[in-house]
Amino acid sequence: MLQLVEMEGRVTENGCIEIPMTVLDQTGICTGDAIKLIYMAEEEEVKSAAKEFLLVRNDQDVVEELAREQRVSLQIPEELLQDAGISMDADLDIVCQNGRIVIFSSELLKEMEIPEEVMEICNELGISEDKVKIILNTTEGVSDEKTGT
Repeated sequence: MLQLVEMEGRVTENGCIEIPMTVLDQTGICTGDAIKLIYMAEEEEVKSAAKEFLLVRNDQDVVEELAREQRVSLQIPEELLQDAGISMDADLDIVCQNGRIVIFSSELLKEMEIPEEVMEICNELGISEDKVKIILNTTEGVSDEKTGT
């Protein structure tokens, strides 16, 4: 597991950053190496609001690496998918609702049939068939809090 390591240095009067040689040795940066200073700034500004930065060797593309790490993936354990009757290679739909996230196989929507009369009303209201299927699928088995049914 990676950890963040803190070190202390100082900015000299001429704007140079002094970093102790032991810290440079630990990071693999040597005297004379080309380096980059990376910091977070608002989109339209170049000033760092956080006053924090990252120092890396010039040959590292840290910005791209950090952007890749920002991409979050959701992994659902195989056992949970099996318990839900969903195959490992199934496409999934995810719906976020009050205090819950509902995940179901996209095949469920394809297989679900909506009565023609219900779809006519929904079409008049501008509600798509997919939305109706999602609503029906995510409310199935959920009791109405007001009526208790």
